[in-house]
Amino acid sequence: MTVHYFMPSIFKSYSEKSFSLEERREIIECELHDKLGLTTELLKVLGDRDLYILYRSYGFQYGMKSTLEAIGNEFGISRQRVHVIKRRSENKLKKRAAYLGIHIKDLSF
Repeated sequence: MTVHYFMPSIFKSYSEKSFSLEERREIIECELHDKLGLTTELLKVLGDRDLYILYRSYGFQYGMKSTLEAIGNEFGISRQRVHVIKRRSENKLKKRAAYLGIHIKDLSF
């Protein structure tokens, strides 16, 4: 699967270097941890697309929240589908947090 859209904003300053998908995911996970308190242990329940949709919808790409429609256009899916994926991802994170004994109130989303 080619993931050309999976580009965290931090990569803008490193445009001459190409990053592997693993490196990109790691950087996105670090940003989500720093800004939302989501640990790698929580985020490993999400696939790359789900992780990227959360990343974009919370405003880390381009420094502002992206609309569901804008995210959907990148994937060629409807904004309603993006909304479903986002909610499903948040629910997965909440279930994983409960399993790990992390209080939902401690999470910033």
